[in-house]
Amino acid sequence: MESPNNGAPAETAAKKQRRRPVNACATCRARKVKCDERPNGCLNCEKLQLDCVQDGVVSTARKRPSTTFEPVVGIKRKRTFRSCVQCRDSKVKCSGERPKCNRCQQRRTTCVYDAEQNEPAWVQSISTPTTNTPDDIVVVSPQSPQTPLNMLGSLSNSDSAIPGCPPGLTWMFAQQLPPRAKLHVLLDAYFNNVHPIRVFAFEHKPSFIRMLDEGQLVDSSDQALLHIMCALGARFYALDYSETFAPLTKDLIQSAGIQWAKIAEEMFFADYSTISITKLKVLVLLHDQEARNGNYAGSFLLTGLVIRMAHALQLNNEVSPDVLCNEVGGSPNEASVRESRRRLMWACYMIDVWAGSGVDHLTILNEKDLKIQLPCNERQFSLQIPCVTERLEKGELLDFVSAEDIPDKPSDSLGMAAYYVRVVSIWRRVLRFVKHLDEEQPPWLPGSGFAILIDDIQSWKRSLPSWLDFSADNIYIRRESHQLGALLLIHCMYHHVMCDVHRIALPDLFKNQEPFDFPPDRQPFVSHLQDVCFEHAQRMSVLVSHILQHGVKHFADSILPSFVYNSSRIMLYYIARILDVSKPDAGTVIGRTVELVQYNNQALRDMSLMYPLAESLCITSERWLETVRDSLARGHSASWIAPQDPSENEARRIVGAPTSTVSTPRQRNAAISVIPPVEEILSATSPSTLRTANTRYPFSAPISEQVAASQDIASPSSAAAETGALLYAADAPAAAEQPMFNLDDLQNFFGWEASDDENAQSTGFEGFGPLGWANNFSIM
Repeated sequence: MESPNNGAPAETAAKKQRRRPVNACATCRARKVKCDERPNGCLNCEKLQLDCVQDGVVSTARKRPSTTFEPVVGIKRKRTFRSCVQCRDSKVKCSGERPKCNRCQQRRTTCVYDAEQNEPAWVQSISTPTTNTPDDIVVVSPQSPQTPLNMLGSLSNSDSAIPGCPPGLTWMFAQQLPPRAKLHVLLDAYFNNVHPIRVFAFEHKPSFIRMLDEGQLVDSSDQALLHIMCALGARFYALDYSETFAPLTKDLIQSAGIQWAKIAEEMFFADYSTISITKLKVLVLLHDQEARNGNYAGSFLLTGLVIRMAHALQLNNEVSPDVLCNEVGGSPNEASVRESRRRLMWACYMIDVWAGSGVDHLTILNEKDLKIQLPCNERQFSLQIPCVTERLEKGELLDFVSAEDIPDKPSDSLGMAAYYVRVVSIWRRVLRFVKHLDEEQPPWLPGSGFAILIDDIQSWKRSLPSWLDFSADNIYIRRESHQLGALLLIHCMYHHVMCDVHRIALPDLFKNQEPFDFPPDRQPFVSHLQDVCFEHAQRMSVLVSHILQHGVKHFADSILPSFVYNSSRIMLYYIARILDVSKPDAGTVIGRTVELVQYNNQALRDMSLMYPLAESLCITSERWLETVRDSLARGHSASWIAPQDPSENEARRIVGAPTSTVSTPRQRNAAISVIPPVEEILSATSPSTLRTANTRYPFSAPISEQVAASQDIASPSSAAAETGALLYAADAPAAAEQPMFNLDDLQNFFGWEASDDENAQSTGFEGFGPLGWANNFSIM
């Protein structure tokens, strides 16, 4: 009888034959092919002329003893990993050259690649570290289990994939962080531009730079924070390079440092369940990076992680009752650490406000749970001086602060970020007010929610100290301290809040849910609300035009393009649907409005270098501004203008457009709303004589010959008045039959109304910008 163990030797032999190679080169492992494990270069890599990576270095194949002579090789074969679309469709070999292959250059055809990378994923996953690494290069340790291999790509591989990049900027597109000197330049760009806006100043700069210089940023979370800060600073460094040395395309500026942001994201999600203060900082900056890149769906989804991690860290509570850090044995930098925690929590609060946008089921944080004080001023934060400030509500202090520790005026220690937090808090209530009009009292009542909001907004405006006034002196003072962008943001936010709270009088433009039904005897009140909204839209444009003279880098907040566009669409809507054309100064109002919209469009053009959203906003605004100017130049009456698409035979009447009885220009006894001279707003010249920035436009909208011949319409001069008089020389009934033109684009740009979803009205993201659940959300 055969023993059952007789087959054992055969099985053992089979196992030995199927031995898993343990010394396979990294190239064969990445290609998932069997390696012969030959030292100094395997046979597979030799045949295909690939770099054989063994033990982290490129091995050189030695001459085999059986080889008596070296083969004569004419031209080294080049492997083409990606073919262009034209060569692939023609089924011919592509040379793979970027940006144009040889065949497309010879045929003078457009060469298009459908992939960003010139190499497959297995090539990108192979690390080829250099043998001579300078001491001042900051690299991620390859021994870290949380570090993917593709973070360690060489600089030479990254350079070839960036067409049109100047040689002096190729390091901004490498996987590795630059040498220490350039690293400090990137961090300075971050701290000078991103750090001051909103409440992003949660990192204590002296402490962070000291830890960097001393080599203490070795943890994975510290490296992730360093990468995302460099990624945010790289865009402003590229923008400064474009304005100072040589012009760069907007694609280069927007993609500068984006690979470092991707590395920071991979580091974070490699161990996202580990909760720490540093990781929350990384997440907040990743959220901002996604918004800057136009990935609003991604930034919206990150909001939940941000708020939940803040809850887990209990940042909504003070660390201890010892606010002034008087306890013995504390850390020498205890004051800056605690202030950093507070600012980080307020940054999370900002994210929640924009994500919620006044919708209850999208809002996570409750202001009553924020039992921390507001951020102090930058001087005390930088010098690590502890202080007592107020809470979110004006005049309120922390309950556990002893009486002897309370200063005479706690509000004197408040910083610029504290006033911004308060106006955002009011804006949060405004958004909820306009989303729940069916629950509110009529706005003309003294104790209504509308009246309370107006009082709170004006009270906040009166509480601003003199060093926050928008004056000529403060502009240059804040520019010197790299806070001009923050100053602009505070005042733009104020005018934006005023426009939002008065939007109840513009239901056709903002598509308010359950709008107020104003009785006929309240039409003067409605007219007043519309004038106030129009006035603040103009004032915002004046602020933008002044700051634009100092450089587009001061528009460092990614929400500013939405604010500027919102100002333009309110002004365009006003002169198209609301303006009383029977008044003698109607031409002046139109000329002034056209001029201010032009300033807004110029700001959007310049901001398109940094934000993809700004270009789409500018195209829409310019199209409708061209429609207005074309009508003014030709002297046409205020009649219906056909849609942009010539294939449509019938003019489309927009949903919610006012009927003939409502669209009649209203007759008022008061003067038409025109903002006061700019001297009353700022000690400078009027907008008609402003010298705007001479910048390069990355794109331009088509302008007809009639419009080009009527450039003088842009200023409120006598010519504009005469043109306006000619425009409104038509009979009033003709103007009352139809709206001046279709403003469908301006209506549907900021909300979910652009989609036909039945739940479109249940959410609103006007404050956060035009959002879409899909990244390819189209707004055109």
